Amino acid sequence: MTELQIANVLQLVVVTALSLFVLFRALPTYRVDSFRQKMFCVRDELFDFAVQGNVSFNDPAYVLLRQQMNALIRYGHQLTVFRMLMTNVINTVSQKGPKTTWSAVWEPSLEKINDEEVRVQLKRYHERAVMIAVKHLLWGSPVLWILMLLTAIYLTLQGAATGLRQILKTAAKMVLVGPLDKRHIEEEAFAAAA
Repeated sequence: MTELQIANVLQLVVVTALSLFVLFRALPTYRVDSFRQKMFCVRDELFDFAVQGNVSFNDPAYVLLRQQMNALIRYGHQLTVFRMLMTNVINTVSQKGPKTTWSAVWEPSLEKINDEEVRVQLKRYHERAVMIAVKHLLWGSPVLWILMLLTAIYLTLQGAATGLRQILKTAAKMVLVGPLDKRHIEEEAFAAAA
């Protein structure tokens, strides 16, 4: 081997090692930190909403929403597509789901709030938290990227949608039906907090 070939091999080894480090260590760590930071921001806004006297800190709807956000922050590193799929498979095979569903507790507690504007605002905080979790799941799974791409190609070939943005939205909806439904994300957070 010549000196130039040795230099090229060493360069390839260093670039490959750095790429693997970024891809498998730095990027996942950043992704989880970014998810937690976004969730912290929504939780902080919810807290400020309660400080302003819009909702009591002891109100069941506020407590549930805050617990859900805390669970998502604490267990954000475990919020993966693989875990959600396996949890769904295990619950289906064993034919037993969670003892209580988060929605079954959340909806009645939300209905007990008399002020419609407060109810709407709490729903918005909930939707924002769930959307942050869904995006965290989507961008953390190369398998989902491939599924969405294949679904987008299929929809394009079928002529089901016009415009790239609409195609990607439809593909994401099709992929997110089932075990990646927002209710399952809520259940994971509820189960982790219990």
